[in-house]
Amino acid sequence: MKRIGLIAAALTLALATSAAAQKVRIGYWSSGVSLGFGSILENGKFMEKEGLEVEYSKFPDVNAPTKAMAAGAIDFAIGASAGTSFSVITDGLPLSIILATQVADLDFVVMEDSPIKSLSELKGKKIGMSPSGSATAAITAAILDANYGIKPSDFTTVPGNDPRLAQFLVQKDIDAAALRTVTIALLPDVKLRKLGTFREEWKKITKQDAPPVLGVGLIRNDWMSANPDGAAKIVVAMRKAYEFGKTDKAAVAKALIESANIKADDARAYAALWDGIYTVSMEPADVASLKAEFEVFKSVGAVKGTLPDSGLVTAPYEKSKTMK
Repeated sequence: MKRIGLIAAALTLALATSAAAQKVRIGYWSSGVSLGFGSILENGKFMEKEGLEVEYSKFPDVNAPTKAMAAGAIDFAIGASAGTSFSVITDGLPLSIILATQVADLDFVVMEDSPIKSLSELKGKKIGMSPSGSATAAITAAILDANYGIKPSDFTTVPGNDPRLAQFLVQKDIDAAALRTVTIALLPDVKLRKLGTFREEWKKITKQDAPPVLGVGLIRNDWMSANPDGAAKIVVAMRKAYEFGKTDKAAVAKALIESANIKADDARAYAALWDGIYTVSMEPADVASLKAEFEVFKSVGAVKGTLPDSGLVTAPYEKSKTMK
């Protein structure tokens, strides 16, 4: 009986340890594109439904989730900036990209009455974009350099989140801006004129149809090692949240209204763009796209070093395909 008691105690301890190992700290940017996916993920309890115990953290700055990852404050970022993710991995931090999660669906815009008619005219101008270190800033620099010969030193970068950049445009404090299509949809009263899109301009550089990746699923290697099935469960939850958003736009709008205090019309406009701004994938084509993106970023000085193959991990995504 004593032996049976010891075995039972050991099993209880093992189960408790296993349960504890499934705790995951997840972070995301509380603005921009990350907001919509994060709201659905939280409200729908998609992670919890996969057996994960989740602690969510929202950050006010686009680069903050990556910094939190580097500091060990969170285990997974649902939409870490591709640019800063490349940087921390090449710097040797024990982090890995396991998903492409956000597509760079942005437009270069000016006010309707602006004399600027082409991206080639942005030399010497003030251009608004996400802060330095963000994927948006790196992609903007790459496009202007590769397609128009405009070096980063040839224009003035004005950083800020999208609402602030739109305000700068209206006030004539900047000449042009790179804004997410989501933001533009939420500004029907602001008369903007499009100069070009990230998708079109990126295609000129890469000669491929795949749009640039804006955000990635970034994970701590230590957590992934300690939770062999955990990373795959995260991917399954992300995929189910993505599919849910594709099929139920009304629920996406409702979540945004309730969790982000967005007006109903704005929430519906945001939800309508869901299919084009999010992705949950790590197919060979995604890996190739991320590697090509790194090289483009490197060519304009946005990142340095060499991106190791070990920094792009496909095993959780592949394993997730065998899970319901």
